[in-house]
Amino acid sequence: MIHYPKTFNKASPAGFDGIFDWDFLLPVFEGTKIEPMDIDAVIERKGKFLIFETKTCNKEIPNGQRITLEGLIKLGKGNVTVMIIYGKTSDTITNMEEWHYKNGEITKIMNGCCDRNYVLSRVSAWFQWANKNM
Repeated sequence: MIHYPKTFNKASPAGFDGIFDWDFLLPVFEGTKIEPMDIDAVIERKGKFLIFETKTCNKEIPNGQRITLEGLIKLGKGNVTVMIIYGKTSDTITNMEEWHYKNGEITKIMNGCCDRNYVLSRVSAWFQWANKNM
């Protein structure tokens, strides 16, 4: 389900090939708050995964999505990193968060007041790390 179709339609995701309506699954989860969610982008390099989620500035991550992303990080045990980017285009990025797994815990680094160049530098650092660590 796309909660904000007008915003979604302003900038189609990379490789966008249409909208799939997952609402047909909702009866399976009746009586819960579960509903399918998306991940905005995923990169894999040598068994390391970088997951991106974008949010409108000042919008909180829904609880269910937070639980899912944290679960993926724990499952990856150091092989999964999440970057939450606040801004819906590269020109509107205002800040970001990086979530990492370290010593059995999730560490969240808040990077306020950043822009596309900062995100590029952090993704570049992740890519260099992924290339070195098998």
